[in-house]
Amino acid sequence: MNTDWYTWAAARCARQEFSRRDISTKLMNKGAMADEAREVVDRLVSEGFIDDARYARAFVADKFRFERWGRVKISYMLHLKGLPDDVVDEALHQIDDTQYVETLKDLLEAKFRTLRAATPFALRQKVARTAISRGFEPDLVFQVMNLL
Repeated sequence: MNTDWYTWAAARCARQEFSRRDISTKLMNKGAMADEAREVVDRLVSEGFIDDARYARAFVADKFRFERWGRVKISYMLHLKGLPDDVVDEALHQIDDTQYVETLKDLLEAKFRTLRAATPFALRQKVARTAISRGFEPDLVFQVMNLL
């Protein structure tokens, strides 16, 4: 194994959480061969630098709290990073349902104040599209909209 690749990847993982696929892709973009990248990633996992479950929990917390993404978008993005369903589901369970609905409600109220449309129906559609594009479940979006 090329220790330069390992040193570079370990330094990156010490500063920030990465998934297995993220680091593997970064290594190959820097010129490592696939088998070299796999060896480095396996060593990083065995030494605790990479933990997909820990990465998923951090990703969910950040995207929900700061970006105000819904579960659908977060799940989709985690699957794009190559994380298995059970890891993604476990990480998504850390989102408190009450806080989730409150975040959606706040988003909807803000959009109702700022968006304009020719008719009330068109406004509701714009607001709903915004929330759904952020990853909130359509059924929940319309349910919360009806309460506003």
